[in-house]
Amino acid sequence: MELRQLRYFLKVADLGSISKAAGQLFIAQSAVSQQVAALEHSLQAKPFLRRSSGVELTEAGRLLYRHAQTISRQVQAAADDVTTASGSPTGTVSVGLPTAVLHTLGMPLLSAVLARHPGIRLHVMDGVSALLQEFALNGRLDMAVLFRSEPAKGLEVLPILDEDLYYVVSPSAPWAARLGDSLTLAEASAHPLVAPGEGNSMRRVVENAFAPGGHPMAPIAELDSLKLLKDCAIDGVAGTFLPRAVVSAEEDAGTLRVLPIEGCRLSRTVAVCTFDSRAMSLAAEAVHAILQEQVGLLVRTGQWRGATLRGRPI
Repeated sequence: MELRQLRYFLKVADLGSISKAAGQLFIAQSAVSQQVAALEHSLQAKPFLRRSSGVELTEAGRLLYRHAQTISRQVQAAADDVTTASGSPTGTVSVGLPTAVLHTLGMPLLSAVLARHPGIRLHVMDGVSALLQEFALNGRLDMAVLFRSEPAKGLEVLPILDEDLYYVVSPSAPWAARLGDSLTLAEASAHPLVAPGEGNSMRRVVENAFAPGGHPMAPIAELDSLKLLKDCAIDGVAGTFLPRAVVSAEEDAGTLRVLPIEGCRLSRTVAVCTFDSRAMSLAAEAVHAILQEQVGLLVRTGQWRGATLRGRPI
């Protein structure tokens, strides 16, 4: 295999088309086809299935994609590190932040990186945790913040804090006036509830809390959108369970009540995860350190509400 072949392969895989890849690489389509064919010959495997609409990765192609991303990033990281060995780190660093974390951490992280390391180009991607984990595993992200505390195959997991979930409801909801400063799970289950779909970390935490007491958890709608969950609560359609940090503005404005649950703690672990078989570049190490530092600062100053730092203070 040659680096050029891997670079062409990645471009074709990302665009799903040999002709589009040739256009972005500013070379002839035949040249891309030849390099892909040479790669197939050297591997004795076909990385792509040809379709009328383009190409898609085979199982062998998906495995190759992960390794090719790692190799490509390592080559670029080596070049960046050597070029800036005696100066400030430079290069692109990609970070995945779930939407609920982006709300709190996104701007502080970006501001700190820009202020301290102007040579680093930060690429921030938000999305659901499952997608961010997949991108971290295949090398498309240098690091991702994920909701997990246990090791994962292929990932190094560094737990940084525990984040509590609260019952969130509009003061104008018909049942809200009957609620005190906290409520039980039985009370929560007696009123309309919206929740994320199965597999979501918040959904798992809430379901695990409901299960021992035998209280039914029957949401009137499953919403995989943080904004829609908040809107339902604000409009008095239903209550929901959310981290306090993502509704801090609404809590301060009085448009939402944020209540703890009596008798149990609804909590999930937030961790920084990196692909464990790939050494980070100097730029990625700098961003990794700043991310941990900013998390610690946000928790200690009360800006990340409902969160407790893990282990020693960051």
